[in-house]
Amino acid sequence: MRTIQVIVLLIASWCLLQAQEVEITATVSPDVLRAGEQFNLIYTANQELEELNLPEITDFELLAGPSQGHSRSVSNINGKITTVSTWQYTYFLRASKEGKFTIPAASVKVKGKTYKSNATNVEVIKSAGQATPASPGSATDTRKSQGAGYDEKDLFVRLVLDKREAYVGEQIMASVKIYTKTNLSGIDPNFKGPDFTGFFTEPVETPPLRNLQREAVDGDIYYTGVIRKMVIIPQKTGDLTIRSFDLDVAIRREIRRRVADPFFEDFVMPDIQDVPVTLKSNPVKITVRELPSGAPASFKGAVGNFKMNAYLNKTNTVTNDPLTLRIAVSGRGNLKLINEVAVKVPYDMEQYDPVINTRMDNPLSGSKTFEYMIVPRVEGAYDLEPAEFTYFDPDSRQYKTLRSQAFHVEVAKGLNDTLMVIGTGVNKEDVKMLNQDIRFIKTRPFKLSPVGRYMMRSPWYYLSYLFLLVLFVTIYMLREKMVRQNADVAGMRLRKADKYARKRLRKSEALLRQGKDAAFYEELLGAIWGYLSDKLKLPMASLSKDSARSLLVERAVDEETIGRLFSIIDACEMARYSGITANYEKSGLYREALTLITLLHQKLKKV
Repeated sequence: MRTIQVIVLLIASWCLLQAQEVEITATVSPDVLRAGEQFNLIYTANQELEELNLPEITDFELLAGPSQGHSRSVSNINGKITTVSTWQYTYFLRASKEGKFTIPAASVKVKGKTYKSNATNVEVIKSAGQATPASPGSATDTRKSQGAGYDEKDLFVRLVLDKREAYVGEQIMASVKIYTKTNLSGIDPNFKGPDFTGFFTEPVETPPLRNLQREAVDGDIYYTGVIRKMVIIPQKTGDLTIRSFDLDVAIRREIRRRVADPFFEDFVMPDIQDVPVTLKSNPVKITVRELPSGAPASFKGAVGNFKMNAYLNKTNTVTNDPLTLRIAVSGRGNLKLINEVAVKVPYDMEQYDPVINTRMDNPLSGSKTFEYMIVPRVEGAYDLEPAEFTYFDPDSRQYKTLRSQAFHVEVAKGLNDTLMVIGTGVNKEDVKMLNQDIRFIKTRPFKLSPVGRYMMRSPWYYLSYLFLLVLFVTIYMLREKMVRQNADVAGMRLRKADKYARKRLRKSEALLRQGKDAAFYEELLGAIWGYLSDKLKLPMASLSKDSARSLLVERAVDEETIGRLFSIIDACEMARYSGITANYEKSGLYREALTLITLLHQKLKKV
């Protein structure tokens, strides 16, 4: 039975192998070396190659190859069979001159089809009169095994920046990198990184340092590794200096001890020892330039290169049915410092604070989404103005403004809309005078006056002049007073705030008696918010709990009263949307709201 399973497994793996797409990858090891040293050019494929044609290689000496190798692994996880087969073809080459070279792609044939590998790069530096440094991790470093002391040229740490000049708000990638030609045995796991005073910092997830990479530095070859990465964003202009920092490491060296033997000759016994070393970096200076003048009003500090998209979930709705305006800003730059996008809504719509989501594709780029909830309160046709987002592009050194499309929204009256609407304007029509061109003949009796008797000669005529003058002055004064009152919209709203609030409270009381709970909570909530809007002289679109609290505190309203007021608002909102009332009965909510509006009227009247 077991033999049959093995045969089935091999057949299945062979079928999967035949169905695989051919993949071939070229690598070099090592990719950084000195002139005169050897390296391997390795081609790895997932199927056996019928033919492998090397590209023309003129910069290196081909010593031997190809050396072939084949490996296969079969796994069965939850009944799913996975087969991985690998063929390797290795060529041995020698670097004859220094420079940076590219080995072109090789062409291979599998089942009559031709495929191409990738190109690969090799860096060759000037030959030195000493041997290539031993790979860290082995105990064969001859210089250290002879008891040589710690040399700063063989082991150091640097703060590497991708740019040394930047604008305020521009991203800079900073990496703490260690360079060594000796054997490291450990790095301080509690290392926190440099002190970035004057910068906004965002740590970047860095994998544990397990393998070091060969790298050419100042004409020498080091084994290097990145310990920490972070994105830093300068917050002020001028020459900013990142101070030096310390890094504790341990190096492994071989120590030879002479052992005295009373019977035989003395002998030397080698021993491996870890020696603690504190590395100190050099300070790094960054020149931070100020952003150019003339920034648009919609600029809020975004620096980079961005795109913007806007989406409205619907364009036909009813009153009190919320709309969702989603604005997505994506690109490369200081996304995490972008806190808002300028959005304007009509006065009869209520806009809430956005829900913000940030998704980073990599440490320097990603997208940020702003979801605005907009609630229309009055029926009609509205145009939402395009959203504006301005950023500074360091590459072009210019401010760029992105604008979304405008949205037209039709709002119909909702079925359960009980909110009171106060008109903000009056439509005027021309008044037409009719029947002025032809007078009708009078058919009813009328009185005739004797010839020579005139009204202007009587005392009543002169008294009428005086009466008209007094009437004119009175009407003029009344009209001026009305004009002043109508011009003071905020004052009119303030004077009528209590009247409107009590009217809506009476309406909510009637709804409570009728058992219409949802309408009762909505009307009570509208009464409170409408009263706050009128009393605080703040439009409904700009009114929120935070703004209302700050204005009430400015008007010397105590925290206890403010807390009681917002507890009623929270209870109404919870009951309205979830049907749950906490700590209040419906009649208790009404009485508490009436008491608080009366109390606020007394306190705000004194201010």
